[in-house]
Amino acid sequence: MKVEDETNITKLPVKFKEQAPPERTLVHPYEVKKVPECGHLMATYIVNEAEAEVECGRCGTRLNPMWVLKQLATTDRRHAEARATYQEEQRRLAERKRTKCEHCDKMTRISRR
Repeated sequence: MKVEDETNITKLPVKFKEQAPPERTLVHPYEVKKVPECGHLMATYIVNEAEAEVECGRCGTRLNPMWVLKQLATTDRRHAEARATYQEEQRRLAERKRTKCEHCDKMTRISRR
């Protein structure tokens, strides 16, 4: 649809806001906290046993040893749970001798080669 006559266009009485002055924006380095680039979660940890300190292998930040221990324990627990679930599923599948065919809906033997 083409607009042939521009005289029937009515401008709305909208007044746009002006941009805030630079002194009112959060660009000052003391006003904005920078988010660390490294989350320390998928990093290797450098452990100093003599001083009981842990350091992030990526960014070199000192970390709370208890936080690192909790992260490692949580990861280990998740791996153990996933492994147990996988082994249970494999055990269940090994016991099956027949399955229902998707095409003919009849029970067929599972070949174990």
